[in-house]
Amino acid sequence: MTAELTKSVETALSAFNEYKGMVEGFDKKLKDISPKLDAFDQTKLDKLEKAMGDAVEATQKADARVKALETEQKAKEEAFEAALKAGDVKLQALEIAFNRAPAAGATDEKGREAALRKKAFNDFARMRSENREGFTEYLEKRGEDNAEIKALSVNSDSSGGYLTMPEMGGIIQTRVFETSPMRQLATVTNIGGDTYEVILDNDEASSGWVGETAPRPNTTTPTVGKLTIYCNEMYANPKATQKILDDAGIDIEAWLAQKVADKFARDEATAFVTGNGVNKPKGLLSYDAGTTITSQQIEQIVTGSATTFTYDGLVDLQNALKEPYQSNASFLIQRATNRHLMKIKDGEGQPVFNMAFDKNVGLQSTLMTRPYYFAADMPAVTTNALAMAYGDIRTAYQIVDRMGIRVLRDPYTDKPNVAFYTTKRVGGGVVNFEAVKLSKVST
Repeated sequence: MTAELTKSVETALSAFNEYKGMVEGFDKKLKDISPKLDAFDQTKLDKLEKAMGDAVEATQKADARVKALETEQKAKEEAFEAALKAGDVKLQALEIAFNRAPAAGATDEKGREAALRKKAFNDFARMRSENREGFTEYLEKRGEDNAEIKALSVNSDSSGGYLTMPEMGGIIQTRVFETSPMRQLATVTNIGGDTYEVILDNDEASSGWVGETAPRPNTTTPTVGKLTIYCNEMYANPKATQKILDDAGIDIEAWLAQKVADKFARDEATAFVTGNGVNKPKGLLSYDAGTTITSQQIEQIVTGSATTFTYDGLVDLQNALKEPYQSNASFLIQRATNRHLMKIKDGEGQPVFNMAFDKNVGLQSTLMTRPYYFAADMPAVTTNALAMAYGDIRTAYQIVDRMGIRVLRDPYTDKPNVAFYTTKRVGGGVVNFEAVKLSKVST
């Protein structure tokens, strides 16, 4: 036991001595390296300090260089501005000298005047202004130079009249033409053929009363008729040169198209009122007087006066129309006729003319509580004239359109002119002869 203990102690002591030797060796090496590390760190710090100092010095030098350049640039700009002002003064002096010098090749007053006129025109042409003034106003603003160019005048073309330019308006002032509102009031249908046929149901069946055992003979069967409305053709063929189409200040082609369309509208409205049916629609006033519907007659009611409308005549006219047509009925008159109607009073002294509010059209002129419209194609109040129509125009009159307006542009047939061959096919006629009545001025 003692021997084993002694051996263990010796082994532990040997290990301790070995560890102690290692520690002493490491400590010795650390003492040898420490001075070197201190020397290394100090060198690095010295180099870093020197680099920072150099960077600060370089930055200061760069700032100083920039400030020097800015100062130099400012001095150059000031010198340039001074030189420019001096040059302007010299240029103005030269300009004055040249302006006051006589024109080349002329030594008399006329040559000097021509030079001044030329200079005034050049200055005016180069002037910049948002609201460009006229040449006369420009001369008035020149002050002391006015006396030198007083010979310029718009009264003479060569002395300044050519410089006074007229201004062209942006629109064309167009004459106004009155027409009739038949398209507004009548029934309008587009068709794909040459004619429009209407089946007329103007007849009625017969009937009778019989006893319980009495014989029942045959009763008459109603018949129907047919009415044909033909599409008639309107045309226009205006011409314009290609040069005016290219150079005019307005769109000549569009202007011509609008003028033709307006004329077509007026011509067809006239035909719907007074047309005789020969190569044109048959108008409302062109049918025979009478009450026989199958004979295509329209009833005419006399006014009771040869110079004006009367209250009694209006009452007779209005009550001649059957009740089913009254709800959509209206009067159709010429505008000049309105002065007669506004003076008419009923039995209690109240004017038959009035104004009513319609949600679709606003204020609507009314006569005998029914609306009325102005139609330029209706006759004025004269003896035997059919000066007024009253009825359900939408039920009474049928308008048919075929293809609308067609324009053929022809630059070949009549050079240098360009032709605008324009056509329209339209027809019209009365299809219900009891839905409208006419007022005839008495003899």
